[in-house]
Amino acid sequence: MEILFHLGAHCTDDGLLIRSILRNRAELAGQGILVPGPGRYRELLGSVSTTLRGDTASSDTEAMLLETICDDDTAARIVLSNENFLCRDKVAISADGLYPKAEKSAWLRRCFPSHDVHFALGLRNPATFVPALVGTLSEPDRDACLDALDLDELSWADVIVEILEANPSASLTLWAHEDTPFIWSEIMREITGHDPYIALDGAHDMLAQILSADGMNRLIAFLDDHPDITEARRRKAIAAFVEAHAAPDEVEEEIDLPGWTLDTIADLTAAYDDDIERIKALPRVTWLEP
Repeated sequence: MEILFHLGAHCTDDGLLIRSILRNRAELAGQGILVPGPGRYRELLGSVSTTLRGDTASSDTEAMLLETICDDDTAARIVLSNENFLCRDKVAISADGLYPKAEKSAWLRRCFPSHDVHFALGLRNPATFVPALVGTLSEPDRDACLDALDLDELSWADVIVEILEANPSASLTLWAHEDTPFIWSEIMREITGHDPYIALDGAHDMLAQILSADGMNRLIAFLDDHPDITEARRRKAIAAFVEAHAAPDEVEEEIDLPGWTLDTIADLTAAYDDDIERIKALPRVTWLEP
């Protein structure tokens, strides 16, 4: 059995990915792909992994987890999602950089020692990730996060290397949050491993977050009128509709943090672009992009 952990990150899809996938639960179950409701596993996995503290689960513990999480022990794949799998949002940034506890991904992997485990993670430009994340925190946690912040340590590549080193047999599927409107259906397909010739509901859920209602209706009508459109043309059409019909408050992010300037944002963005190129070259990484 394959077990895929979608690790977030915080402030990327905000739970939309698992909600989109859950809309197809029955269809996926018919393909041997189980998508349990998050209530069945989030607290349980947190409790068990914390108790084990990196030790390998016994066969009895592993069996208990699987019995509680899913109803079909013959499934080929189980999809589990929680942006707090690695840590809570208030400790996702520290003086040591992004997700300083990324090695705890191994705690999840060792809960299922008899099965193949994979991870998936959406990354986001630190220039917008940091403001978005601190914007979700209480004032004390926000202040603590900003006090600890070291802009030179905000490397996603370091996070991915840490996960790979902690899980030498696991693979990672990764993408940039900025690309998600254009590759949402591909992300869903990679997460679930479903039959690529079957279209899932929710393939436009991320686009619906940023397009006006009229723009969304026009895009769907265009795609319906062009059922045999190539993937390249589909993405070009999406880009055109986003440019013409995106809701301004969804695509224009206001960044207002103490001491941050346009140069700060430019430097973080350039470092992020370099990080992505470094990540693409890493072993056991599948990078999704338009």
